[in-house]
Amino acid sequence: MSTISAFSMPEGNAAQEVKQALERQVSAWNKGNLETAMAFYWNSPEMLWISKSGIEKGYQEVLDMFLRDFTDRSKMGVYSYEPLHIEQVSPEAVYFVFCWKIELEGKRLMGGVSSQLWKKLDGRWVVTAEHAS
Repeated sequence: MSTISAFSMPEGNAAQEVKQALERQVSAWNKGNLETAMAFYWNSPEMLWISKSGIEKGYQEVLDMFLRDFTDRSKMGVYSYEPLHIEQVSPEAVYFVFCWKIELEGKRLMGGVSSQLWKKLDGRWVVTAEHAS
């Protein structure tokens, strides 16, 4: 993946914690554990998913979409990403932008750029909104 500018990790625990949370989410995905990967999203009807198709609102709706798309876990592929931008916008909110791709047997299935809003809720970091393109 190519980047427009060099990424530099900002100072502060929040950005580090969010990057580590995304690493754990990617690891769960790559193990075929969709439910664990989804646990990093806010389990709320207010969780927002934005894609080229429009918006989807609600954790359960997004989980159902992924369960339909990946009924065969062996088709989930290998998820990788490259950070582009991360910033702490408040003590309990981090904005993270990255290039991503999913490959299966060496072929790119999908990918693009995502921007995620992470918030610390009930003591843990979760994605409350994501725009994946």
